[in-house]
Amino acid sequence: MTNRERILQKATNIEDKLLLSRILDRASKAEEICDFVWTDFLDPHQRNVAEKALTAMRDVDYAFSGGYDDAERVVIVFNPNFMSFEDLDPGRIFKVIDVSVKGKETLSHRDYLGSLMGLGIKREKIGDILVREGSCSIITLSDIAEYIKYNLTKVGNSRVETEISEIEDLRLPERKVKEIRTTVASLRLDCITGAGYGISRTKASDLIKAEKVNVNWELETSLTRQLKAGDTISVRGKGRVVVEEIGCPTKKGRIGVLLKKFI
Repeated sequence: MTNRERILQKATNIEDKLLLSRILDRASKAEEICDFVWTDFLDPHQRNVAEKALTAMRDVDYAFSGGYDDAERVVIVFNPNFMSFEDLDPGRIFKVIDVSVKGKETLSHRDYLGSLMGLGIKREKIGDILVREGSCSIITLSDIAEYIKYNLTKVGNSRVETEISEIEDLRLPERKVKEIRTTVASLRLDCITGAGYGISRTKASDLIKAEKVNVNWELETSLTRQLKAGDTISVRGKGRVVVEEIGCPTKKGRIGVLLKKFI
């Protein structure tokens, strides 16, 4: 069995197999041209699939990067083994589109993403979108930065101005994190989801049944799934919650947890 076949065998469905096949094509390209080669952006689920499968990778080194520490969307950079990642200028991969809003409209991540999609740009060409009051930084692959700069003139109902900057000059907005210390009846998904998002267990169950809840970036429909420290829950449109700590049972049989909600 070839190395490629071993990696593809790790896919659990056709979609993941196609993803891994595209990734392996990029790895082969790095070997062929003896230079750095990178993929399009991956979402957290796709990264998870790739990380598990690429443990069998041989002959080509690789690293994940989204342009800054803790980026949610990342590319995989492949590197022929005789080269060092320190030799790669990140500006070859990434550029930042700095957007200034001309007006008082409050724009959301969805507004910016929708405007980019409206320009015909594929989602995989766009990395993280970092929204601030009255402005935004959009991480993109470098080869589409000029197109965005000259074509993104409106977001929502507001006129915008754009400039291209280097990834090293990226300004990170303050991350909004809420710590929640509470007790739950069990570590079931419906219990933790209710506690993390401040909703009833019944409403949490409805969200899970409606296929709006992911665990570690994979769809989860089992109300009874047992969570553990380090697991991440995400609910469409409501941010994500990380199970930071699990404590000992209380005298009443409940379980203490520390949750972090990223808004």
